[in-house]
Amino acid sequence: MALDRDKGPRQAGGLLRRKAVAISDVARRAGVSPTTVSHVLSGRRCVSPRLTAAVQQAVRELEYVPNHYATGLRTGATKTLGLLVADIAHEFDAQLARGAEDAAEESGYSLIICSSGYREQRETRYLTLLAAGCVDGLLYVAGAPPNIDKLLSVSAKLPLVVVDEELPGLSTTFVTCDNFQGGRLIGEHLRNLGHRRILYVGGPPTLLTVQQRLSGLRSAFLAGEAEIDVQFGDYGQERATKILSQQLDAPAFFTAIVAANDLIAMGSYAALRDHGLRVPEDVSVVGFDDIALSRYQFPPLTTVRQPVHQLGYIGAQHLLAALRANVDPPFQRVTLPVTLAVRESTGPPRASAATQQ
Repeated sequence: MALDRDKGPRQAGGLLRRKAVAISDVARRAGVSPTTVSHVLSGRRCVSPRLTAAVQQAVRELEYVPNHYATGLRTGATKTLGLLVADIAHEFDAQLARGAEDAAEESGYSLIICSSGYREQRETRYLTLLAAGCVDGLLYVAGAPPNIDKLLSVSAKLPLVVVDEELPGLSTTFVTCDNFQGGRLIGEHLRNLGHRRILYVGGPPTLLTVQQRLSGLRSAFLAGEAEIDVQFGDYGQERATKILSQQLDAPAFFTAIVAANDLIAMGSYAALRDHGLRVPEDVSVVGFDDIALSRYQFPPLTTVRQPVHQLGYIGAQHLLAALRANVDPPFQRVTLPVTLAVRESTGPPRASAATQQ
């Protein structure tokens, strides 16, 4: 099919392509100069309400999207933030990304989301790409042991804020939840129910969040009062199921499982069910995060509620503040509070188990 170069949208390979709307097109539609359009869009110069309304109407009618990348070639600013998470398919990362996106949008920024899939090579490739100049700043969420040297290299090139984890060796802003208090709330809840033999299933042991939750759990018991067995893995559901299956095949005995996140708790459900054990009649289970799916498990999961959307939102706010001030994010710890959502997955240990403790 020949291309019609004179009329209508171009068509090639069965796809319609519309010419990109330029700032000059908006100016013609609004009856103003391109400079006035630029002032309205940037907000850096005062423009009369009448002309502002005309420009905004033209933008809507033409569906004009500012080309921040082209602008960045001239000004060095893309008006875009980067976000690197472990797995955007996980509800935790998705909620956090929504929070970051909301904060970015409020400030006129866009957000590029990259998902490492817990693979170091893939994460390194994304970090290299983002540091090459396609974003103004980066939000980093550690889902696996990070490459600190690579992050140090990135932070030397663009502002970096770390969310949901504190990484020794970096001097930047860390936005996390109170993981120690979350673990302590779990421990106090289980202690009050009468549990004294507990299995803690954590993520990677090198991550501070994993250790802080474990430390908080231990702090709820007096010295020698409880026996806490510890198993480390990753933050995924499948690995947790394998760990629990191995534990349940052994003669080890516990009356409660504390999972370092809700996905691990759900993997625990599967392993317990496969071994003919009931929650909470035979074994109580507690998670961490309070993702939406935790409320719809059977039975609904007792878990620590983190303000996940706020993690992303506040992290992005700190990054944007540094960009506006044209400084690197300062070294500081921003800690958000947590609460315990008590549901039906926890109860007192069964009578026969209680006598063995």
